[in-house]
Amino acid sequence: MAESNATQVILTDDGLKIIKAQSTADNAAGGVTNLNDPNLMSVIEKQYNISQFAGLTSQYNVILKRAKDANISTTDLTTAYTNLNTFMTAVLTDTTKASDVDRDTYKRLTDAYNTALSNVQTALSNSYNADISNMQSSVSVASQAASSAVIVASQAAATGDNANQAASQAASAANQASSDYKTLSSGVKDGSVVHITTKTVIDSAVIGTAEIVDAAITDAKVGDLSANKLTAGTIDFNTIIGKNINASNITTGTMSTDRLDVDKLSALSANLGDITTGSLKGVDIVANTFSTPNGSFTVESNGAITAKNMTLIGGTLTSPTINTSTINSSTINGTTFNAGDIINDANNTSKFYPTTISSDGHIYTTWFNPVDAMQTDLSTGALTTKYRAINTTNPNNHYEAYDTTLQADQIALFAGYTNGKDMSFTQSVTGSNQEGYVLISPLDGLTLHGDNQQITFNGTSDDVTPKGIFITPYGNINPNGTQNIWYVGNNMNMKTASFGIDANNKFGVDLFRPTFVDEIGALGNRLPNGRLFLHATDENAQMYLLNDGSPAFVSPTIYNRTYSNGANMFVTSSGRVGRSTSASKYKLAIARSDDTLQADRLMTLKPASWNDKVATEKMAESLSSGKKPAEAEINLKRHYGLIAEDLRDAGLDEFLITGKDGQIEGIEYDRLWTVLIPKIKQLNNRINELERKTL
Repeated sequence: MAESNATQVILTDDGLKIIKAQSTADNAAGGVTNLNDPNLMSVIEKQYNISQFAGLTSQYNVILKRAKDANISTTDLTTAYTNLNTFMTAVLTDTTKASDVDRDTYKRLTDAYNTALSNVQTALSNSYNADISNMQSSVSVASQAASSAVIVASQAAATGDNANQAASQAASAANQASSDYKTLSSGVKDGSVVHITTKTVIDSAVIGTAEIVDAAITDAKVGDLSANKLTAGTIDFNTIIGKNINASNITTGTMSTDRLDVDKLSALSANLGDITTGSLKGVDIVANTFSTPNGSFTVESNGAITAKNMTLIGGTLTSPTINTSTINSSTINGTTFNAGDIINDANNTSKFYPTTISSDGHIYTTWFNPVDAMQTDLSTGALTTKYRAINTTNPNNHYEAYDTTLQADQIALFAGYTNGKDMSFTQSVTGSNQEGYVLISPLDGLTLHGDNQQITFNGTSDDVTPKGIFITPYGNINPNGTQNIWYVGNNMNMKTASFGIDANNKFGVDLFRPTFVDEIGALGNRLPNGRLFLHATDENAQMYLLNDGSPAFVSPTIYNRTYSNGANMFVTSSGRVGRSTSASKYKLAIARSDDTLQADRLMTLKPASWNDKVATEKMAESLSSGKKPAEAEINLKRHYGLIAEDLRDAGLDEFLITGKDGQIEGIEYDRLWTVLIPKIKQLNNRINELERKTL
């Protein structure tokens, strides 16, 4: 309530602290404003974008090299990246403070880069599929040629075996013919043998049984020659020409291959068996199967190749696909490793595999379902998981998105959206300042940002009703259930403090141990009317802050302790309490005067009386509600004194008490009477002078 007291402005250490605290609060408020301003990029967003843009640059360099190796145009991609890089470099130059940012330009440049990147990735995918198809065709042709070669080799072996057998039988018959000729030349005995010793010509004769030894038959025409009895040492096949030679009884030890003259090995229709030779040379070899003698290398008719001990000269194996259950090796070098098949989902427009190890050291695992898609990226120093929604009902084409990154110095969780469906996982999460994010750092602790971000402490699964509390984004502590009493301590019997709602449905905080605030020891207790109550063990030693519509500081302890000294307490306009002093050690530029001008001005004032406004309003409220006033000071007593504005009109401003903005609040009554001293001295001197004249 308003009081009429003297005033003095005192700048204490607490005043300086409040000025500094206000400045800190203003700076903090400005930081929050910057964080929520869509036209500014905050320090937190800059730090996040630096990490994201570094990953984008690494991806761009890898895609650029692959495209150039495949002779794919990268003009649009390079232009889009250069424009985006120029824009981001300007924004991210200073990461210690927020910067102006053109969100429309930022979005346009990001969308242009993502479009160009998607086009190059699609071209790379098409080029890769064409290469795979060509390689498969080449492998098929090579396999067919190998099969044909093996067939020809098999036929050649069979022909060589039959020719060798025929030559052997012919040599045997020649030897027998030589023996019969020797018998005939020995002469005729018993009229059974005719011995012809001279050259003889037989024209159109029929010889039933003849033995011809060492005969030379020149230019003879033989219709059918039975060689059952024909023996000879050597038959020169260079001079024997016959339409049909039955060589079933021709034997020989060796048949020289330089005597075998055929256009094609296919002309030898017999089964040649096994062919043993130093080397087999041919342009094309076609065979059903091909195998080494010990089976270490085999080509099956279905194209399957088995190599038990394979050595690749040059150390390079080129193949579109290697299917195997186990690969054992100390080192496997490659550009890209894909696990499984391309994910069969219509939204997999980037043709992701379930797991991919890229040439730049990233390990990607990807997953799709009808509702959403996820991808985890493990790279040097970071693990990032991205969630992207497949469907949306947002009219602005926003798709729900989340990013979680685990780094050495921070765990970051971002919630927001992407502009359009992001099935390539290349867009950053937009709108995280509005949707919310969580940062966990060993340097900065736990940071939660967003209207819905809160810390929740739940009860156990055995609770019949929900238990626990949660801390809201605004620092409030709310119950998460039906519990009504919370306490700090070992158990309910050893509480240090408790708070909640008591049986009387009153709010309060109980402190069961001494609590020290700025070296003031006190115990807490509950009292009605919204009081913050502090007291010692003695119930008479207490003070509290009262809020019954007009905040007040109340202390029965101060009231009960009395002194005979003059008043020396003063309350400033900011609510501070201090001593009012008069000693010269507290004053500067002291000047004394016997001027009676101020006294003459004081004489122009008229005393006044009034009712206190606060007390009258409280009394009216009490009468309306029927409740007795809580304080005895609430009454309709008339007060007497001066009106402060009258002093201002009389030119006595130096005796006024002013508050905020220089408004008049009261009168320094304890100082005002001093202006009468010069006047009283003046009157006293006149009285003395009149008394002397009378005498």
